[in-house]
Amino acid sequence: MVNEKRKKPKIPITSKEKKLLDLVDRHEEAISQLLQKLVQIESLNFSEFKYWDNREIFKFTKKFFDDEGFGTEMFEVPFKGGKKDEIYYNLIGSIKGSSAGKTLQFNGHLDIVPFNEDNWDSDTPPLGGVIKDGKLYGRGSVDMKAGIACQIMAMKLLKDSGMKFKGNLQMWLVPDEETHGTYGSIYMTKNHFDKVNVDATIISEPSISHPLTSPNIGIGEKGPHWLKFTFHGVAGHGSWPKEKSNAINKATKFMVNAKKKLKIPKQKAPVTKWQTIKQLIKRVGIAGFREMRAFTPEKLPLDKDKRDSGIPYRTTFSFNDIKAGVKTNVVPDRCELEVDFRAMPGLKTQELFDSIVKYCSKLKYRIELPDGYTNLQHTDPKFKDEPVDVYMSILTIGEGSATDPHSEFGKVIQNAFSAVYEASPIFSYNTGFSDGGNMREAGMKDIFVFGPGGRNAHNANEYADLSTLKDVTKLYLLIAYRYLNS
Repeated sequence: MVNEKRKKPKIPITSKEKKLLDLVDRHEEAISQLLQKLVQIESLNFSEFKYWDNREIFKFTKKFFDDEGFGTEMFEVPFKGGKKDEIYYNLIGSIKGSSAGKTLQFNGHLDIVPFNEDNWDSDTPPLGGVIKDGKLYGRGSVDMKAGIACQIMAMKLLKDSGMKFKGNLQMWLVPDEETHGTYGSIYMTKNHFDKVNVDATIISEPSISHPLTSPNIGIGEKGPHWLKFTFHGVAGHGSWPKEKSNAINKATKFMVNAKKKLKIPKQKAPVTKWQTIKQLIKRVGIAGFREMRAFTPEKLPLDKDKRDSGIPYRTTFSFNDIKAGVKTNVVPDRCELEVDFRAMPGLKTQELFDSIVKYCSKLKYRIELPDGYTNLQHTDPKFKDEPVDVYMSILTIGEGSATDPHSEFGKVIQNAFSAVYEASPIFSYNTGFSDGGNMREAGMKDIFVFGPGGRNAHNANEYADLSTLKDVTKLYLLIAYRYLNS
């Protein structure tokens, strides 16, 4: 770990606040125990198109809220095209202050991605919640049941403290962030907007970047555009190759040339690379910054890629799923390619689609877009009478978004962070998706994303770093107390 510079907080912790935060020290083990119970409950999410019963973890959290005296509301969401009993849930637990005021919302997703148990160490199984060397292992431990445990305990301790606060503090738990929130953040913002559109929201996704020991404060994220390209060609006998008509060859040509010829409009990142560097130097000094740059995480033998530090600052695409062919000796007439685009804020979906159409035109492919979008080829006479080479369809879509870090709530976060960690906060911009994107798209304001640390999210031997839970819980608790009393 690098040495982080200590900084005198602008607004120090008061004696009353210290008594409140001391409760976290006394309940440190309880945070780990709650996390362990959450990890041991399977809450898999395979696909937005496949139902998986995760009601057990919602029953557990609702019972916890009820036992602690929280107000609770459970929202049922029927699975599209499913059976009567195929239901997903959203849960809101809340505690009310002594008088009217603002509402602060904690948020987290209880679903986890699938795992292959054969890849996990035998003494740390995916649903074991095993504690070893200061780490709690299990699928979903860091992504993101650790953050949820910290937020729930912050609510419990604020309630148990008896200290007065105004307004309302609520925890909103969703079932399907890992598949972009169809039954969670999208459903609730469309059908129960009044319940979740609050003054400010903290999403407790993990955000501690090794070798730092405190969380980055996420202010936004790229927009996921998951697109399927279905290439069409002509079938034939494998002994008589069709170089230009083979659907796999068409898809391969599309992939091979994309890096140089697919030109996507550039957008300025909400946090630029230079701003990130300045924040890091302010936190760890020049020597510490050099040490961080020299750090190289352990790589698998087949990982030949160098770390690309520019990825957070531009729109990216990755070819991640391809299906084609019926038999070894048959030329395929169809090939499906799924591509993960991550769009910078400010880049509109139509602009991205325009770029894809222009690229296909360079390849001399005729492309058809989904309904509702303008296709530049429709006004190009060169493609008027050509057969369609590729049809594009949307799997998931959402534009990039960001929150102003200098809003009233943003300043509360900054000052609370400096008080707890005695360090300058680092604002960051996420390359991956969180429910914050759906919330901002629905019109919600003041959404920040930060939480505890760990490693191997979505990988074997995922773990939460237990040493980070206490201070993150203190941060949530201090932010809630200060903001609701402001």
